Amino acid sequence: MSLQIAIVGHIINETIVFPDRTIAPVLGSPSAYSAVIAAVLGTKVGLVTKIGKDFPPTLLVPLGEAQVSLEGLSSDHEHSTANIMTYDENGHKSMAYRTQAPPIYFTDVPEAYHDAPLFFVCPMYYEVPLETVEKLAALPGQVVVDLGGYGGATSATHPNPDERVNNSTIRALARVATVLKASLEDCRHILPADLPPEQLARTFVAWGARVGIVTLGKEGALAVEGENVYRVPSFPTVEVDATGAGDAFSAGFLVEFLRTGDVEKSTRFACATASLVIEESGGVRVARMPTRERVERRIQCL
Repeated sequence: MSLQIAIVGHIINETIVFPDRTIAPVLGSPSAYSAVIAAVLGTKVGLVTKIGKDFPPTLLVPLGEAQVSLEGLSSDHEHSTANIMTYDENGHKSMAYRTQAPPIYFTDVPEAYHDAPLFFVCPMYYEVPLETVEKLAALPGQVVVDLGGYGGATSATHPNPDERVNNSTIRALARVATVLKASLEDCRHILPADLPPEQLARTFVAWGARVGIVTLGKEGALAVEGENVYRVPSFPTVEVDATGAGDAFSAGFLVEFLRTGDVEKSTRFACATASLVIEESGGVRVARMPTRERVERRIQCL
């Protein structure tokens, strides 16, 4: 099977601190979650990432088990990206980075990935420069960008209130992306805090993206495509660990959008995928990730 989705962003050695427990080390990051989930859903995925000699080899096992292509993995660096993600009693998270791997440039993308019909750019903390995204957008495939790592929730620093009004980074990404996706939490860091979700998604479209998506946690997700607004509720679930929920949404959306091109169906498939992933814990594990059959069954039960 030819490569269908190329995912660009750092995989990380993560420590997750909950009010009542700590889990470490686990494989984390939007790129790791979305790569493994999309692969388990039946899509051929390639990863573009950088790690150092300090990266625990056991954390790479889920990627191999899911048959994610690691042709784009560079491992000869001094440091990997390692973080501590802390959840407070209200479920809000904060990030602290202990070490960071080097930035990812277009030259790090294997030529074998250049014909992929879909690229997913999902940095943790600004490690994919705008120039890299612009060059990916010049290839034939469509580009989907997760804004969490561009000042959103996975970033350790955020734009100040004045910068959010006319966010030059997000504007530049919107000009080259087919889809811009962010959580509501991301949006509160990167755009004016008083904008309602629909206006947030419309802002992404007004700035140039074909589709703007804002995920709303337990309220589901909202997508804007042109003048069309799609509101998709969340699916009933028993939440054990919300870590990776947004990345599971991304993976589900990517896979279904690649298959159908239908934004509303893809958003619904994404919400169902996320609802299944949060029923278990432990970071990126193949056994935690749902198959297409399980996702479709959940959709039918709504």
